[in-house]
Parts: sequence; structure tokens; C-alpha cells
Amino acid sequence: MDMEELKELYAEEVVLLKRIRSFVTMQPQGEPDRVEKVTLLLIFRIFSNLYSALLLTVAALKNGRLSFFQLSIGIVLRCCYTDCLFALYIQRVDAKRAIAELEMRTIEYANSMLERKEVYRDQVRSITKGFDDELIDHIWELTMEDHFLGLLTFDENMERLTLTKQSKKQLKKAGFSKTKSIATKELVEFLVNIPELEAVTTRLYHYYKYFSQYEHFSENGQGDVLASSKEDGNDNIHFPSAIRALSAGVEEVMKRMSNLKRK
Repeated sequence: MDMEELKELYAEEVVLLKRIRSFVTMQPQGEPDRVEKVTLLLIFRIFSNLYSALLLTVAALKNGRLSFFQLSIGIVLRCCYTDCLFALYIQRVDAKRAIAELEMRTIEYANSMLERKEVYRDQVRSITKGFDDELIDHIWELTMEDHFLGLLTFDENMERLTLTKQSKKQLKKAGFSKTKSIATKELVEFLVNIPELEAVTTRLYHYYKYFSQYEHFSENGQGDVLASSKEDGNDNIHFPSAIRALSAGVEEVMKRMSNLKRK
């Protein structure tokens, strides 16, 4: 990528960031419903990650070589495409299906939190040396209960309550038709059947798949190395076009929100 293309990337990022900021500041006051709230959170995540990509682009401009920052930019952008596709999905499915998906993802998040107790211990120890492991574990359990009470089960055979994961059997008993959140490919298969979203969704998914290569290690490099024309490891991705594809998706999300507000 030459300096002109790098400058174009910077300009595209700035335009989209300003567009998102303008949209968010124009949102009416009041308590949004759950899907609207989550959609706004996803838009904020896109803004936050895109801003990080912008800072990396600025660093690349100062350094003069994208190859030092390309991997990080690609990984950050991958998250943006994922969030944009999910936002489009929960906007378009019926309310019951959207809420079920949000519940499933919350349970998965809570379950993953159960596997990070040791990290929490280290976090508390870094702040104070006066807590032993038993007290830290008790505080951790209380914190989990505050955030996820009702989504987790408890082992009553222990001397004191210990948070445990929800099993597939328990999820089915609770009425969940699926025991795993929808995959990106599955939600794309739903969205491409909506005529006005087919082209936007397809481009978003292609860029998502492209930058997914950045997440996996290969001794040959990251990205489309087979089509690379640069000795320093750059591939042939056109980053400004990638931002324009993301912008089109974000515009669809914001347009849907605006239309629903006017009804």
C-alpha cells in the first residue's frame, strides 16, 4: 500500500467515525427496548474499534509502512464486521428470536466468566495484599450472582454455594431451542435473503472472512499472501474499500433504527 492509499484509508475512517458520532448524539432521550439498546452497544463497539484502527493508521502514516500495523488493523476490523452483521440480524428477526439469541449469548458470556476466576484473583491481588483466596473467591461469586443470577446454576452439594455452568440439558429444559448462539455464517444466510441487504451483507461477510485469516497463524504470513506483490509481507487487500463496505453496513443499521423511531 502506498502513502496515497494510506491517506485514503485515514479519510474513510474519519468519515465513518463522524457519521456514527452524529447519529448517536441525535438519538432521542428515553429508555430503548432491549434490541435497540443492544444495537446501540454494538454501534459503540464498532466506533471504539474503528477509532483504534484510526490510531494504528496514523501510526502507519508517521512510520511510512503499513506492514508494521496491518495485522492489528485487520484483526480490529474483523470485530467491526462481526458486530455489524449481528446488529443487522437482531434488527431483522422477530422479537422473540432476537431475545432468545441475546439470552443465549449472555449465558455463554457468563459461562466463559466462570473460567477466569484465576485472572480475577490476580486482579484483586494487584490492588490489595490483604485478601486470601477464600475471601477473593467469595467476592467473585457475589459479583457473578449480581450480574448473572438466574442464568447460572448452583452446586448444593458443596459446603457453600458454588457457581456452575448451565449444561445443554438445562438449557433445553429452560426452553431454548438451541444450545449454542448463532454462527456468523448462519446469520449471513438469513440476511442475504432480504433483497435490500443482500449486497451489503455479502460484502460484509467477505471482508469478515478475509480478516479472519489475520486471526490465525501461518508461517507464510497473514491475509492473502498468495496474491501478495510486496516483499515485506503486505497482501493485496484494499483497506479503503474495506472501510466503505463497513460504512454501508453501519448505514443500514442506523437507517433501520431511524425508521423504527419514526413509526
